[in-house]
Amino acid sequence: MKIRPRTSTIIQDTLTVILAGGQGERLYPLTKHRAKPAVPFGGIYRIIDFALSNCLNSYVKRICILTQYKSDSLDRHIRLGWNIFHYDRGEFIFTIPPQLRASEKWYQGTADAVYQNIYTIERENPEYVLILCGDHIYKMDYSELLESHVASGADVTVSTTEFPREAASHLGVLQIDENQRIIGFDEKPKDPKPMPHNPDLVLASMGIYVFKTPVLIRALLEDAEADTSHDFGRNIIPNLIGDKRVFAFNFKDRNQKEAKYWRDVGTLDAYFDANMDLIAVDPQFNL
Repeated sequence: MKIRPRTSTIIQDTLTVILAGGQGERLYPLTKHRAKPAVPFGGIYRIIDFALSNCLNSYVKRICILTQYKSDSLDRHIRLGWNIFHYDRGEFIFTIPPQLRASEKWYQGTADAVYQNIYTIERENPEYVLILCGDHIYKMDYSELLESHVASGADVTVSTTEFPREAASHLGVLQIDENQRIIGFDEKPKDPKPMPHNPDLVLASMGIYVFKTPVLIRALLEDAEADTSHDFGRNIIPNLIGDKRVFAFNFKDRNQKEAKYWRDVGTLDAYFDANMDLIAVDPQFNL
């Protein structure tokens, strides 16, 4: 993949934050001794390797991983398996546990996790912040998402995928206008709203967001003072839709015009199904 000069500048101006503190109760007993992102996948890999491999292949190399529950195995995996970054070139990958600098509590939600590390964002002073989940299975070029974010003039961009409506009640479901601007966002709806052209599909959030840094910081500060669940899907994104330019980036195959593979392996069934999916496509399975 060849990165254009403009895209390279955007990437250099981006700090990536990976949410990797999930307890993963629905994946028990796989999470009995480790955090959900550290659960093995496809043999020698860990679930978080998908997000990290995407970062590496997208030349996104300023990465903070926010850890919390049973993080020892994850810390060790990052330290031993991802020590390939050159700090003298401005590249880094850090794991950051709760430090109680902005709160006396552990992370109370996805937004609170980032809020409690807001000083790190301010210290790095990026123009954009890319927020990822460390427990999803997919292959993605983040540079395309970042380019779309800048080209649209968005304050926030949410990466989306078309997903079966019958299985979407555990996801964030969006509605967009003809310009890809988000006009509605329902987190884990009991009755997901279908896409206009297909009643069997919804437009689902992938849990991947790009923010202009000042927009993110203001939103986190306001949310920290409010009585909310401090979650990006439940609170931050819905609250910004009316006042800010919030756009969707549809994760689609440009040639086949189909949704690309993406799975949230939040349950044992989803975890084993995703393993079998990849083995069926590539018996050797290589990130």
